[in-house]
Amino acid sequence: MARTSGGWRLIPAEVEPERLARLLLVSPMVAVLSAVGAVVSCAPYVNGPVDRELMVWLVLFGAVSLARVLAALHAPRARSLQTHPRRWALWGLGSTLVHGLQWGGLSVVLWVPGNPQAESILHITLAAVAMGSAVHLSGFYRVLAVFVVCVLGPLVLRDLFVGSPYHALMAMMIFLIGVYTLLNGRNQAQLIEALHRENQRSEAARRAAEAANAARTRFFAAANHDLRQPLHAMGLLAQTLHARGPKATPVDVAETAEIAGHLVECVEGMTHVVDDLLEITRLDVGHLAPQRSVFALDELLRETCQPYQALARDKGLQLTVDAGPLAVCSDRALVARVLANLVSNAIRYTRAGAVRLYARAEGDQVVLRVEDTGIGIAPEHLPRIFEEFYQVGNPARDRRLGLGLGLATVKRLSELLSLSVSVQSAPGQGSVFTLMLPLAAGHERAPLPLGGIHAAEPLIASQRVLVIEDDADSRHALLGLLRQWGCDARAAPGAREALASLDQGFTPDVLVVDLRLADGASGLDAITALRAAVGHDLPALVVTGDAGSEPMREAQARGFAVLIKPARPVQLRAFLSQASVAH
Repeated sequence: MARTSGGWRLIPAEVEPERLARLLLVSPMVAVLSAVGAVVSCAPYVNGPVDRELMVWLVLFGAVSLARVLAALHAPRARSLQTHPRRWALWGLGSTLVHGLQWGGLSVVLWVPGNPQAESILHITLAAVAMGSAVHLSGFYRVLAVFVVCVLGPLVLRDLFVGSPYHALMAMMIFLIGVYTLLNGRNQAQLIEALHRENQRSEAARRAAEAANAARTRFFAAANHDLRQPLHAMGLLAQTLHARGPKATPVDVAETAEIAGHLVECVEGMTHVVDDLLEITRLDVGHLAPQRSVFALDELLRETCQPYQALARDKGLQLTVDAGPLAVCSDRALVARVLANLVSNAIRYTRAGAVRLYARAEGDQVVLRVEDTGIGIAPEHLPRIFEEFYQVGNPARDRRLGLGLGLATVKRLSELLSLSVSVQSAPGQGSVFTLMLPLAAGHERAPLPLGGIHAAEPLIASQRVLVIEDDADSRHALLGLLRQWGCDARAAPGAREALASLDQGFTPDVLVVDLRLADGASGLDAITALRAAVGHDLPALVVTGDAGSEPMREAQARGFAVLIKPARPVQLRAFLSQASVAH
């Protein structure tokens, strides 16, 4: 029996309708067989010294049996079996215990021993009743235990009271039968509970799979829209440019610049969709495994914010970091992804004021907050903001307001890293997203030098950049962008051509290398060969479209900066700036 706030409960406070229905289903058969057994047990004692008491017992037993049959036949049609299962449990299990008391009372009624044949029939009947209960009451072990004691306990006491050797032997046998019944019933109850838990797990897994399938359907429906929209716009814009031909008036030049700006926005939007889709997909299929290490959180905060400084300045916002020399233990790359999503989201929804990253140690945790003075979030929307594609105030799905995947990625990555993430927000007052990271004990660091993200971006003009990319379109596009930034850039389709550039006197400051080159060649091998040729470790950026692949993980393990295609120019520029500082 289980202890509850109301005391010891014989009948559970909560009863599963399915289990109760199975009990009631066999109740008519059990009641009929019990009635037959009662008649057979009492027949040899009729016309004896307890004839009147025996008749009263039979009438009461028959009345309870009839009531149990009628109730069990009505139960399948009763709606209350599902809505109020405890009422039916009180009746079904309560009437079972009443029958147990009646069977035990029979031993008291027949206190005068009969002939050996009548005594054998009585003992066999009561033993069969007790053993049979282990089958239909195994789902309610407490009731089974009380039932067996009620049926066999008085019989054992009666036999001991009579005191003959025959009855003493029968008392011992009935006692052993009772113990066996209880042990067997407990084993069956444990088996039923194990099967029940397994069924619950299977049902929960089925519901989770159905929910995931429905969510995936909604997910890809929204992704389909957000990918087709920029593609549609890019096609129209490209056709507009193509139709103008080589001759252009000053008005056409201005309009061309505007169209080019729209094309950049479309490409940027598609890049966000693809990046977030890949991130969510990798999380869903379990390809992301945390690579935990101890790292400087304040350095990571400044690195994360650096690419967003220009965007914040364009909106007139202050992007600041307030963090001491803190070291945490987690996956640096994944934490950076979480922070980038939070910072990007904060800047996007802040029209005026500031975005501030704050970190302080509290006990064995680091409290990291991303605070903004943005539009805020109404309380009714807060529970859903971590859902895929859920956005507040963007029913038209304007790509400039994001895609609704950033916070979903934050939530999933935080769960993967076992980080606590919470949000506080109010309309018109901004939002505060809080992360709790494990503090790395015993890793004291000196503060960073002054400057950080507030220092001016290093100039990348005149940097010598060697690009190795086997795809001709990507190679020419990247080469053109670098030269537009003022870089002295060369490009090669493979390692052999890149080494030939060195022989021609071009000594690069930075390498930008595709991970997978033609004919199965590896960009990592190309970097190794070029570094050996120049005699020192050139800063190298690995660019790849194989997100989550083994070669990508190898590149990260070897300490290379990795950029996943489609690459954003701001990310490439940030890498070149850092490489310029290191150089």
